[in-house]
Amino acid sequence: MSRVGGVDLGRLAAAYGHRVEEDAAVRAAAAAAAARLHRGSLAIDVGGGTGAHAAVFAASGSRVLVVDRSTAMALAARRTGTLAVVGDGAGLPVGDACADLVYFHLSIHHGPPDLWISEGARVARPGGLVWVWTLAPAHHRTSFLARWFPSVAPLDEARFPDPDVLARAMLASGLVDAMQSDHVEHVTRSAGSWVEAVRAGFVSTLHLVAADEIEAGLAAFAAAHPDPTEPVAYTIAFRRVSATRPSLPS
Repeated sequence: MSRVGGVDLGRLAAAYGHRVEEDAAVRAAAAAAAARLHRGSLAIDVGGGTGAHAAVFAASGSRVLVVDRSTAMALAARRTGTLAVVGDGAGLPVGDACADLVYFHLSIHHGPPDLWISEGARVARPGGLVWVWTLAPAHHRTSFLARWFPSVAPLDEARFPDPDVLARAMLASGLVDAMQSDHVEHVTRSAGSWVEAVRAGFVSTLHLVAADEIEAGLAAFAAAHPDPTEPVAYTIAFRRVSATRPSLPS
């Protein structure tokens, strides 16, 4: 499966090295702590990419499985020693009620989200967590990418489901105690590295932007930031939506 919804998964995998996510481990650690991962636990990272978040879960002694649609992503995760398979969030290759944590980091919009959440609820054990990191709704119109590429905002608004909709889907799937919280990541990188990242297609929405808009946006960015070594700073606003599979009666 090399292309989904206009997104080139192979290109996206190749561009992962252009991402700057210094707080990624912080977000993964929050989920690991909430799920109380320990030796013998099972964490499933759906759309887990190259396995960076899986490594955080594994540090607790937990068993970890990455499920990703991209063959290139799964291979990259395996090279880190992570168990990874090519698969889809709508049909996770595990049995019922087995996972302490079912985790989605910027992957639920590749959905359909309701099916992926329902599947997450199926495989979560009693007391287990289904945990989603997505983009906060306010982020779309204020993102650094949207400043230079006008079609990014409406594309992201259409692609990323409203967190309240995700919470309702969790409750409809039989999960309980749906909760939300925000995390803002501050990124600083060189202007040149950001241009390289855009040209590589380091986020999937860029794959849906017309080539002439990409070039116009990069030209405007270069005029504003002519020195490729200049530090540029921006923020990414994340929203966490999580819920728990009810425990069995004692």
